[in-house]
Amino acid sequence: MNNDKKEAEVWKAFERGWDEYAYSRKRSPTTVRVGSLLGGSVDGPEALKTTGLNECISKMSLEQYRDMKELAFDRHRNGVQLIQGDGINVKPEGQKKLEEKNLKGEALEEFRISNGYPEQDRSNRHSVAYAVVETYFRENAGELNVGDMEGKCLKEFTILATASALPTKTKEWDALFAQPGPAAWPDPETFVKQE
Repeated sequence: MNNDKKEAEVWKAFERGWDEYAYSRKRSPTTVRVGSLLGGSVDGPEALKTTGLNECISKMSLEQYRDMKELAFDRHRNGVQLIQGDGINVKPEGQKKLEEKNLKGEALEEFRISNGYPEQDRSNRHSVAYAVVETYFRENAGELNVGDMEGKCLKEFTILATASALPTKTKEWDALFAQPGPAAWPDPETFVKQE
């Protein structure tokens, strides 16, 4: 896919192959969109130990800051924002200024890794993998059909990360599919630093 000259041709061949695949002919396809992918190692909660790749996945460059950022994604950004269609969660105007005005140093860092703090356009590899597996075993509910989503998924959705726990149970995914939408941006004025 990285060869720009043949990208359209390769993509058309992929779509043709998918349409001819017996499984996809029986079902209406689901499109799972993701932001920039980060994380993917076993460095984080216990749930990642069986599904994570070796911690060396995060050591892909000579830039240590980037490597630490990848590892931190597995520790603090496993939660999910499930947004219907192709979407991002734009940070409200003034959010950054408000955060920096009310919180300094470690308190600011702690704020950004707790309380479901959302990402604008980045996804955790683990939550994307869980979403793909959940989608595989669900019936496509179609467009804008939300509410009771037990055993169903949306036709097209975007997975973005939040600073919360990885949803691993089917009921948790039912709730995400039933109430799709971007996560709320927390108010830094109400944040109390843990001691």
